[in-house]
Amino acid sequence: MNDQAEWVLTMGNGSFAMGSIDATPRRRYHGLLIASQSPPVRRAVLVSAMDECVRIQQEHCCTPQLAIHLTRFRFADQDAPETMPGLVGFESDPESASWTYHIPTQQGAISIRKTLRVCDRTNASVLEYEIQSPVDASMTLTPLVAMRDFHELNHQGSICAEDFQISPIKEPAVQGVSVSRGELTLGLRGVQTDWNDSTSIYSDIRLDHESLRGQPDREDLLAPGHWSVQIRKGNSQHVRLEMQDGHESRIDWNGNKQSRVRSTIDHALRAAGNPDDPALRESIAMLACASDAYVVDRNDSTSIIAGYPWFSDWGRDTMIALPGLLLVTGRHDEALATLSTFAAAIEHGLIPNRFDDDDGPAHYNTVDASLWFIHACAQWCEATGNPLPKNLDDACATIINAYTQGTIHNIGVDPGDGLVVAGSEDTQLTWMDAQRDGVTFTPRHGKPIEIQALWINALRCFAKLTNTSSSNTLLNQADFAQSSVESLMTKGPSRGLVDCLIPMNHTRALHWERSSELRPNQLFALSLPNVQLPIAIRDDSIRAVWDSLLTPVGVRTLAPNNPQYHTHYMGSLLDRDAAYHNGTVWPWLLGPACEALMRTRGFDDVSRTTSIQRLSTLASKMRTDSVGQLHEIYDAEPNESGHHRPDGCPAQAWSIAETLRVLVLASKRD
Repeated sequence: MNDQAEWVLTMGNGSFAMGSIDATPRRRYHGLLIASQSPPVRRAVLVSAMDECVRIQQEHCCTPQLAIHLTRFRFADQDAPETMPGLVGFESDPESASWTYHIPTQQGAISIRKTLRVCDRTNASVLEYEIQSPVDASMTLTPLVAMRDFHELNHQGSICAEDFQISPIKEPAVQGVSVSRGELTLGLRGVQTDWNDSTSIYSDIRLDHESLRGQPDREDLLAPGHWSVQIRKGNSQHVRLEMQDGHESRIDWNGNKQSRVRSTIDHALRAAGNPDDPALRESIAMLACASDAYVVDRNDSTSIIAGYPWFSDWGRDTMIALPGLLLVTGRHDEALATLSTFAAAIEHGLIPNRFDDDDGPAHYNTVDASLWFIHACAQWCEATGNPLPKNLDDACATIINAYTQGTIHNIGVDPGDGLVVAGSEDTQLTWMDAQRDGVTFTPRHGKPIEIQALWINALRCFAKLTNTSSSNTLLNQADFAQSSVESLMTKGPSRGLVDCLIPMNHTRALHWERSSELRPNQLFALSLPNVQLPIAIRDDSIRAVWDSLLTPVGVRTLAPNNPQYHTHYMGSLLDRDAAYHNGTVWPWLLGPACEALMRTRGFDDVSRTTSIQRLSTLASKMRTDSVGQLHEIYDAEPNESGHHRPDGCPAQAWSIAETLRVLVLASKRD
């Protein structure tokens, strides 16, 4: 695996730790403790890194003292640091990451195993060092403190030691300090160490990932002091450094995360029919293990983080990911709690597009999230065999009524064809939602194909779930909408389905223009279980998508022959947003693509085998591109080495969820 591949350890409340294998900080989001102040949002970087320096006295050498830093920093105007030559091993599990170093000396190698552990449901992490040395040596451990919002940076010259309140911690056998800055408080405790309280500023650290994104990339960090450790020849030493949000009281460092993850893996394997193939079992196990990272607490309930490091809990992402993260893995109670979280937040007949990063009002600019909510409710009922609870039944009815009667963002049903209309040229209401500096890159206003599929699916789902006399009305609405799709949105680009019907104002009447873009959104008209288009239409659509949009790591968002097609996702944020849904590959779409194939082919052996091969290939990227996770996106075209380059979030909920869900669906034999 690439030494720059990123790992993330999550704490189940929005808090996390994150970095790269070689321990070089490269993002503003890299840190040993990023703590949520109002779970799962209002996250702050408390501890960015630990500067560990091993000093070795050397006899009969031109360099009498050798200083080795285990963590490398790139300061401004310096070349990128070389990978630490003594780093010989890295491994991780859901709650820890470990590095093994062998540092050569004249008498042999000093062996250091460094382990970072996070505490479940708590804003705390711990660094432990196991040291064995053939020589006397010393090590200084300097915590680098940011104490800032996780989206921001301490720009060069913006902080000084006087900005922080630093006071010693006086506890038996513990040495350290408490650091405060505004509302943020951090406790640093060291065991088997001596604390030196000399403060300093590490100035102008450069963060390479921020440079690549065209963002501010320099940061100053506070060193409130350092711990000193004397390493004795021939002795084994254990050093423990605890980092915790100062508002935490008692901390249980022995959580239940490992047993919970083991249970999710076992349940996913059973759901897949306990396949015999070891490689398939390993793929399912890796995905199930990764799924736990996204399930978080919110207001005494449950929610799902869309991705790490920068996303909060989004309605659309949550509802798409919920079946894979929580139903396939047997976490039915948490699935119900998550659905209830969003049901309680409905306004204007819509669930939130996302909850606010700063704990402010929720945002409701979405046309599809509420329809995905109804689908997730139906999936929960199917997985549990339970009827729909009243609060969810009421929520689904509210959504159906809002769409039928009309609501904000011009969302409503066109009585002429029964299709859902939404948005304007200035809005971004579908999942293709990139917008920056007043530019909406893929507006898709009017009648997008996946919204019609979700609407038809939602009407038929709710008709089955509700016991009211309105069931026939719902089914009639669905039939009307489907007949309109068949008459108005077929025989589009490459004979696939039309991506969107766009409103065009003519002198005397509104005219609906058929989009000429070949996009993957038509997949949902084939993969959603309650949309039943004729087989000829389904066959044409499958061929259109698989021939032009499929890649080994996901599905392109636009066909290569389109003038707006972007081959690579790079440059400034404006450049990246322009490419985000105009060619860029999304791994999560491979799940619906494979499900669409299997449903169209009647789940025959060929379609199942093809889907397993495709999804397993994608799952294998968890070993190479990101540590135990799947990226948000990939470049549309491969690079010189023949590989699609990953980008975006290195850990994305629906990438994991949809790969897991459909891999299990393809594997089980009824």
